[in-house]
This record gives sequence, structure tokens and C-alpha cells, in this order.
Amino acid sequence: MEIVCLDMEGTLTPEIWERVAFDTGIEELGQTTRDIPSYEELMDMRLKIMLEKGIKLSDVQKAASALDLLPGALDFVNNLRQNFQVVILSDTFHDIAKPLMEKLGFPFLLCHNLEIRNDEIVSYKLRHSKAKKQAIESFQNMGYRCFAAGDSHNDIQMFEVATKGFFINAPENISSKYPNINSFHNYNELEKEILLNSVFVE
Repeated sequence: MEIVCLDMEGTLTPEIWERVAFDTGIEELGQTTRDIPSYEELMDMRLKIMLEKGIKLSDVQKAASALDLLPGALDFVNNLRQNFQVVILSDTFHDIAKPLMEKLGFPFLLCHNLEIRNDEIVSYKLRHSKAKKQAIESFQNMGYRCFAAGDSHNDIQMFEVATKGFFINAPENISSKYPNINSFHNYNELEKEILLNSVFVE
């Protein structure tokens, strides 16, 4: 059996925090791991701004609910499910991702947790400093071959341990730093490449 591990934001969906920045008019909130590779540094900045500006969890959830999937993402995930187990490995949070998971048909999601008090995000808890890498290594320890696809710096940890890793929808300034990793901007082409590397799908 083989598992395809996919990042969420930028890979299958737009970036939630870019929509938060648009809705609130606070440009700094639109920064992602494409801009700040350290997720803890990024989240600390976000929480500081949210506290200062009075932005609540419900504001972020509203932004997430307003987003559609990237064109072709749902068909891509559904096609993969015909031959693989599909797992979403994301540096998002369950309380924020639910609207987008619903649009994807609720695939298995592994992500982080928020500490919430009266609609205020007071803190966050990362499951592991390299949760994506740890998840794939755990699957492999159970005998699964794993493919991984993502768009940003924080996905490199998956590629380092996966059977095969791929960029999808990655900006040129990121993918060019890793010329050994195949980069795609088309889900159909990525699906074909995954199938070619499978040992179970003929």
C-alpha cells in the first residue's frame, strides 16, 4: 500500500492568511511560509498582530469559509483516492481548516491545535517541530511507501524522507533552490508522475 501526503495551503487551496490580510487590510498577516520559513516565527507574529488589532478566531474562520479550492484540486484528490490513501499534512489548525476540508470531501488531516478563549486565539500547539517529516517516517515504519507534494519551504522536510517528493504550485524563487525536486504546476501531470513511481499501480 502507498500513501500520498499532500500539503494544503498553496497546494490544494489558496492561502488562508492571505485572505485574512485582504479582509482586515493588515498586509503583514498575508505572509506565509513562502516568506518566513520558520512556522513558529510566523505564528508568533500572527498572534501578536491579532491581539493588537482585536482579530478573533471567527474572523479567520470566515476568511477560510470564503475560499474555494484551487482549480482542479478536488478532481486531483479524488483521482488519487482511487489508487492510494491520501493524507493532508498541513501546518494549519483544525479549527481553521474545517471549511476547506469539507470542500475536499474530508480527507484525513494531520495538523496542529489552537488554544482558544472566548473566540480569541491565545496560543497554539505544534504537534512536533517537524510534524510532516515525523508523520511520513511513522507511515514508513508501518511499511507504507509515501509520496509527498507541497509548495513551500516547510514541505522540504517531507521530501527528505518520502519515497518521492514533488513541488506543486511552488513559486520559482522556492523551486529553483531545489533543482533535484521535480516541480509541477498542473495536477494532471503530477498525478501521472506519482502513478509512474508507484509499484502497485499498473
